[in-house]
Amino acid sequence: MKYRGLLIFTALVLITSVLCSALPVNGEVGLYDKVVRLHVIANSDSEEDQALKLAVRDSLLCEVDGLVSGASDANEARRIIEENAGRLTEVCEKTVAENGSDQSVSIELGYEKYPEKCYDGVTLPSGDYYSVRVKLGEASGHNWWCVLFPPLCVGAAKDKSEVMAAAGLTRDEVGVMTENDGGGYVLKFRIIEFFRRSFSSR
Repeated sequence: MKYRGLLIFTALVLITSVLCSALPVNGEVGLYDKVVRLHVIANSDSEEDQALKLAVRDSLLCEVDGLVSGASDANEARRIIEENAGRLTEVCEKTVAENGSDQSVSIELGYEKYPEKCYDGVTLPSGDYYSVRVKLGEASGHNWWCVLFPPLCVGAAKDKSEVMAAAGLTRDEVGVMTENDGGGYVLKFRIIEFFRRSFSSR
């Protein structure tokens, strides 16, 4: 029984090693520090609260886009966001009030664990990203995720690869996010995540 378990474990290690070698590791690892994410959590799943979540999202995206439009990289974008945290809170509170609600607004800045997400042809692997996390009211409703920097949530007509390159991402990092024809990278992300969960549960 022990011998069988050892064989299974060895096979898993070998398979994981092969899969990891096939991943564009440099692109994936460097990616986490070059992206700023947005996470907006609604008060509840009611129609009104979900609509308010989207209104706050739109106001925040517009404000942040104006603030970081000239940022050369994610470090500068994070610095600008942190310096204007109070202003961002005020923008969200104003939007909440204009929509006839008295819900509280809380903005948290820092690293947060994100699942793998796809945004209109752009895929980000799961991992820890610097995040602007907005909590509305009880923050118990469905949430909304996107990318603040590079500005992939706004300017949908722009070429996303050019936007990411201008923000300082390398060709490998852009490739990790965009070269998903046939699901290649996406499948690899999911397989690696499966093995991570399997080993962490042992």
